[in-house]
Amino acid sequence: MRKGLAEFIAIVLLSGCGTAEEPGTSEISERAEFGETDYELIAEANNVLGMKVMGDLTEREEGNIFISPVSLYMALAMVYNGADGVTKTEIGNVLEAEGVSAEDMNRANASLMAALQSDSEDIRLEFANSIWVKDSYSFLDSFTESSRDYYRAEIESIDVTDPESAERINSWVAEATNGKIEDMVSKPLPGNLVALLLNAVYFKGDWQYPFIRELTEEKPFSTAGGTVQVPLMERQAEFPYFETEAFQAVSLPYGKGEMSMEVFLPSENSSLEKFQASLTEEKWDEWMSAFQKKQGTVLLPKFQLEYEKVLNETLQRLGMATAFSSVDLSNMFEDSEGLFISEVKQKTFIDVNETGTEAAAATSVAVAESAPAEPPFILEADRPFFLAITDKETGVILFMGAIENPVN
Repeated sequence: MRKGLAEFIAIVLLSGCGTAEEPGTSEISERAEFGETDYELIAEANNVLGMKVMGDLTEREEGNIFISPVSLYMALAMVYNGADGVTKTEIGNVLEAEGVSAEDMNRANASLMAALQSDSEDIRLEFANSIWVKDSYSFLDSFTESSRDYYRAEIESIDVTDPESAERINSWVAEATNGKIEDMVSKPLPGNLVALLLNAVYFKGDWQYPFIRELTEEKPFSTAGGTVQVPLMERQAEFPYFETEAFQAVSLPYGKGEMSMEVFLPSENSSLEKFQASLTEEKWDEWMSAFQKKQGTVLLPKFQLEYEKVLNETLQRLGMATAFSSVDLSNMFEDSEGLFISEVKQKTFIDVNETGTEAAAATSVAVAESAPAEPPFILEADRPFFLAITDKETGVILFMGAIENPVN
């Protein structure tokens, strides 16, 4: 057992009832009407979306993958709130919410954010949403109100040609993720950008049974390319645990057990690929009910990683076939003709150490004009150039020169 658990995390998932040390931007408006258990409408759907996205990514790329299903789900739900027609149907299919009204979707997300809040000294979980709109566009009042009430979204008008706008967006993301996600958008923003819908999630949890720092030791770790040395943390305790012929699984609780990290280690005669191929919502539910407390030793890598992925192709394969070429957002704008979703991007961060885990995610959905405005030019004078200083009224050249080397 001990040797097997020392090898690697097959998949890392935060599960169970979430808590928040400080609700912050997760607080829902008093105007939002929802039931305490309305989140049940999307809880399973959120997990299914995560498994489908994970499955698509692992089929097409190698290396570490770390995503946030809940961040992606909430960002797409904000778009769903303003969508209609084929667009609404396609996003609904991706969200496992065929036929669900925008109102029910909004109530479910508000209920989820409320359910993930409670007081805890050991666990902090925060959600934040924002929507940025080009200053020549304006949202329908109904969309603005529902976005603010049910998603507590901050709505800002921006000049997409001003580099300061990109800095404002990046500062918002950095603040919402406690500085863990930076440079969410590039500077300058695309000239044809119309709206950017953003979700951010920040998590920090202390282990219920912290790893003993003095026992952390560099040990061999097997990868596809060979063996490397990694710091392995060690802890002996009574953990929820179970095993099958295909894998071992342990649940590492945070705080008083309100949340946990589930670690699945494929057996030596299996593989991570085989495990992920077997991962379904039905199997997940079965596994979550199979844990039983058992005394044991866990050896887990101490690591930190960042991940970034544009999800356009994945979402197209999952059912958003037309939204990336033409989108119906008639419940968002008075006139949405000529718009499309140009990019869905997610950036994530995770740090696992002896005291606990810190993780963050940001998901952006960019809406753009189909007929792009002429992109802003970039003139970078990094080679010899000519200059002239002129008087505009008379046209007289006051100075002129050929600059071969600015430092001489």
